[in-house]
Amino acid sequence: METFEPKIIGFLCNWCSYAGADLAGVSRFQYPASLRVVRVMCSGRVDPSFIFSSFLAGCDGVMVLGCHLGDCHYLTGNYHAEKKMQMVEKLLELAGVDKKRFYLDWVSAAEGERFVRIVTEFTNKMKELGPLEKDKSLTLSLKAAKITTQGEKISWLVGNELDLLEKGNVFGEKISSTEFSLLMDTTLQDDFRKNRISLLLEKTPHSVREIADLVHLSPQQVSSCLVDLEELGMVSLHSIEGKKPKYIRASQ
Repeated sequence: METFEPKIIGFLCNWCSYAGADLAGVSRFQYPASLRVVRVMCSGRVDPSFIFSSFLAGCDGVMVLGCHLGDCHYLTGNYHAEKKMQMVEKLLELAGVDKKRFYLDWVSAAEGERFVRIVTEFTNKMKELGPLEKDKSLTLSLKAAKITTQGEKISWLVGNELDLLEKGNVFGEKISSTEFSLLMDTTLQDDFRKNRISLLLEKTPHSVREIADLVHLSPQQVSSCLVDLEELGMVSLHSIEGKKPKYIRASQ
């Protein structure tokens, strides 16, 4: 029986984790060859969409490794990375992907052995989980998740989290971390649903009931999403069969 070798992408920051990987190589420490490294200047520069692009491209697991908190070369880059990757985990759950397939951690330039241990443990975990089998439904969900990370509302919330928590909005009203988390979760779920429905209607028109069955939502939830999508000019009425209206994605 052929042994499964997972395909893993690792986004490593230039100043710490990439240097740690380099130290592991110079020290001739052995670690699995399944990891493909993408060198970035800072973990904070890893856009959440990169994670979903990696899974769509055929990866079984994705890692983001940066400097230890408090040691970032750019002071706060890894804090921003941590916040963005929390969003990634929530979207993976919505998309139906095991969150264990994504891993965020910190490795210093002097931690070659730690780098080896982390990569080895993650690779073994991917071997346990097996290949990420992408059917049409999962591919659709991953695409919807990727689009969601690039949405204006999500980008604004991610970019303004600290200000909202510490300084408040334009009226000086602060919100708690619990309130912000709830707002983020609600926005992620709402945008993900709309994007998934929009993608589903890209080529084939469907009725509300057909959409509900395909995306596992209630007809009421689908109808609410369609109203918003119509207002945004993203979907339109295609035809009426019997008494059932069918919708299609609008030309962009």
